[in-house]
Amino acid sequence: MKKALLILSVLGMGVAQTSGAAVNTISNSTLTYTRANISNSYGSSQNRYSTNNGGVHVSNNSEITRAINVLKQKGTELDSLSRRLYSEKQQQFRSVLDHNSAPAVAAARASRVALSRSSGRCARYVRQALQSAGYEFTPNPSAYQYATRGTLANAGFSKISNNMPIQVGDVVVYDRSSKHPHGHIQIFDGAAWVSDFRQNSISPYGGSYSYTTWRDSQYIDDASNRGIYLAMADK
Repeated sequence: MKKALLILSVLGMGVAQTSGAAVNTISNSTLTYTRANISNSYGSSQNRYSTNNGGVHVSNNSEITRAINVLKQKGTELDSLSRRLYSEKQQQFRSVLDHNSAPAVAAARASRVALSRSSGRCARYVRQALQSAGYEFTPNPSAYQYATRGTLANAGFSKISNNMPIQVGDVVVYDRSSKHPHGHIQIFDGAAWVSDFRQNSISPYGGSYSYTTWRDSQYIDDASNRGIYLAMADK
């Protein structure tokens, strides 16, 4: 009986040791398999991954670098094209506003007949200059009314910012005041502001007065908005 129990005990220890070895082998094998799958599925640390609907997309660093370089090249090409188009548009716009354009014709007429000093008839002189260039409108008795009655707007002008660079044919209308009940109107000829006389500055008065600036709507362009000074080609 004791021999039988001893034999069974030895066999049990063997089975237990064998089972433990099997468990260790399975565990190590499973761990090795899992690591191998992770490495094969997701690659090395040199790769980048993204998931989409359960799928995996792998792009390595060299592909990403190539894509970035392509984008940089496209950006450079677009910048070059933009500069070329802007330059061409600028030259085209300069050629449009030549001595035959309506703003230039009006400015040239005003400059040609301007007096040496004010006669108090700025509205008449500027009105005749504008009409000589083909602008159609009903004359106003007072200079300020060319802005307030919509006369310039109906004739094809648009009000622009007083801070924009001036160009040939721009018209400035001063509001009326207690000292100047009729206001004032003038046009830029490329070198100076002209009304019924050739002015020394934009303001014909001493002091500060409010005014609006008007430009032929056909000659308002991105080029002028970017600060390009458009002068009369010929005077």
